[in-house]
Amino acid sequence: MIAVVSDARYRTALAAIRCLGRAGVPVVAVERDDIPPRDVIGFYSRWTLRRVTVPPPPEGDAGPWLEHLAAAVGADREPAVWLPAAMGTLRTAVVWQDRLPSGLRALLPDPAAFALADDKAALLELARREGVPVPETWRPEPGESPEDLARRVRYPLVIKYRNGEVLGLPPHRRYAVVRDRREFVERYRAMHRQQPDPVVQEYVPGDSFGFAAAARDGRVYAAFCHRRLRQYPVTGGPSTMAVSIRDDRLVDLGSRLLKALNWSGVAMVEFKQDAAGEFRLMEINPRLWGSLPLAVAAGADIPLVWYRLAAGEDVEPDLGWREGVRMRFLFQDLLAARDLIRTGREKPSFALRYLRELLDPRVVDGVFSRQDPRPGWAYLWRSLRRAVD
Repeated sequence: MIAVVSDARYRTALAAIRCLGRAGVPVVAVERDDIPPRDVIGFYSRWTLRRVTVPPPPEGDAGPWLEHLAAAVGADREPAVWLPAAMGTLRTAVVWQDRLPSGLRALLPDPAAFALADDKAALLELARREGVPVPETWRPEPGESPEDLARRVRYPLVIKYRNGEVLGLPPHRRYAVVRDRREFVERYRAMHRQQPDPVVQEYVPGDSFGFAAAARDGRVYAAFCHRRLRQYPVTGGPSTMAVSIRDDRLVDLGSRLLKALNWSGVAMVEFKQDAAGEFRLMEINPRLWGSLPLAVAAGADIPLVWYRLAAGEDVEPDLGWREGVRMRFLFQDLLAARDLIRTGREKPSFALRYLRELLDPRVVDGVFSRQDPRPGWAYLWRSLRRAVD
């Protein structure tokens, strides 16, 4: 059965295309028709059988758009499995899943579960009920002003949008680290105007960890854990270097949340580890996540399991993967290293260690691949054009 991977311009979609293609699954790569095809790195993969463009998903009734998508990929003639990679397309798929054409199969979370996972405040409440540790969180009492709240919280702290992705903000602009009352009031009011009731949490300065899975009806069929080594921006952003790990506590906490949500589809549950070594929930990415190429490189073929579950195949849970596999996104990691050196966040010996990493053939790149080189060259060309612009 053909796999239809939407949002093929993204690195996550490319990782899914490669994972499926290596397993012998024919892949149709789909992108919006307002994106120049030269910028769609998934179109260049050796495993992309066909390239299709469709209009962007509508904000209103998506029924006709779904029919058009099914016809464009050939699902009106033979069944196909749809894997939406980016948040906008996924949200449309989730909300309108009862209008999916009969030939277009998908494994998606219930709309209520998706909305809960995508709302940081609601997710924290669920986590507390399920015994999943969370950062200390403060909420305004009825009638309490930001100035009053600023007097009873502890600094430093973090203010987060409940759902910054909906606002179209990049990851590093979806939150603010605040260190005093004046800054708190200013930031809280500004964020509240943009999206009501932002989340106010203690600042957890530890390392970031992720538990990722493909699940159906709350049961995990494939899983993976990683630790973030570097990120860009260095003050907080997507990972640029990460390593695969195994941690039973992380698996337990992440699986517990997905079970409580009765989750179907893929997700990445993000945690930070506090000074006492406890994992504290940060958020759930209810979609393919940024470091997906690391999971695939470590043997956790989560896109393939997602596809097989959606296709209705009998799948036995497989929670195995290799530890110690490292992956980077070269361009962004170079920027992270530059800023770490400039700001003195790393010791002088870091530069030499980083150079050794650059020359280490065991470190996997999230885009460039000897088996599938054309997407890497397309990504390089796209990045150079954007740098010049």
